[in-house]
Amino acid sequence: MASAVNFEITKIFDYARRLLIIILLGSAVGFTPAIAQEDDQQIGPEDAGKAESKTPDIKNGLIIARALCSTCHLIGEPPNSSVSADVPSFPSIASRPGQSMERLSSWLIEPHPPMPNVHLTRKEIRDLSGYILSLRSTQ
Repeated sequence: MASAVNFEITKIFDYARRLLIIILLGSAVGFTPAIAQEDDQQIGPEDAGKAESKTPDIKNGLIIARALCSTCHLIGEPPNSSVSADVPSFPSIASRPGQSMERLSSWLIEPHPPMPNVHLTRKEIRDLSGYILSLRSTQ
């Protein structure tokens, strides 16, 4: 009984820690100097697919995935904690028929519940989409 309670408390603290990281990363954006570059501007649904024009930085995509996505998704590496079985893994998302940078970009620009909108820049969307697609199954 005590070990089950300890497990639940550990799980709650792990969730709270991840949520705090997301909140801190999100709030840090407000304190960074603005750089007038198209890549770093917020985009809306009308801009879907425009992130495909440049080569994604796969390593940066992994960093973004670790910081913002690993609480809910399996991101292609061993998880730090358990994730929900009903949330698709990045490899399964990448391997969906017809999956493309454009489709992933559209989803990241305007996600549907329960996925939160984390307000990514064009570059972040391109890098995260590229990372996800790099996990595509070759079978």
